[in-house]
Amino acid sequence: MRSEERAGAISIVMLFLWGTLIAEPFHIFARYIAVGVTYALRGLGANSLITSLALYLIVVSVIILLQKLSKSKLGVFIPCTISVLFIAMLIIRSIVNSSVGVSDAVCLAIPALLSVILYVTKFEKGLKWFSDCYTYSLAVALLNSLIFVPLSNLNNVLSMILYITRYNDLDITGSFKDLAGIPELVWGLFLFAFAVLPIAYLAVTGRRK
Repeated sequence: MRSEERAGAISIVMLFLWGTLIAEPFHIFARYIAVGVTYALRGLGANSLITSLALYLIVVSVIILLQKLSKSKLGVFIPCTISVLFIAMLIIRSIVNSSVGVSDAVCLAIPALLSVILYVTKFEKGLKWFSDCYTYSLAVALLNSLIFVPLSNLNNVLSMILYITRYNDLDITGSFKDLAGIPELVWGLFLFAFAVLPIAYLAVTGRRK
């Protein structure tokens, strides 16, 4: 399967699973990025609008970086690197808070174990799929935050239909609501349009089998 076909397949599956607990390891991936950015920006005294804009830019940058890495020989190391990084973050948070997030620990341990199995068995195709799962799950998290969350805020009916919004790990559009008199959904569409162009371009160029 070509890389662009794999990207499309993963994105569609993630879109349907994002509002469920099955996607929790990938929710944690998006959530920890958001927590790190928010903590850093608020520590610098940034307001909510600047923090949201920075989070948006960083998430888009991470997606693009992962896309570029996935097309190189370093792509197979993405799952292991992410697992180690976020397990380390969990340990640090547990020490600081003097408590262990059991659910997060379990959800981080599962992909870490899977990564080890794939490396030990040298299942390179499986590693490519796993790497792209991280990349495009973050893209789905961005889509959810920019489009589906503002849509669900329009009325209760949409909120019930769009079950994907039960897990919104990236709080971006809330700070843009009614800015310059422009509705939150319009801001979300505007930001998504700028993000989707480079992401879609990289997904269909520089094929990696």
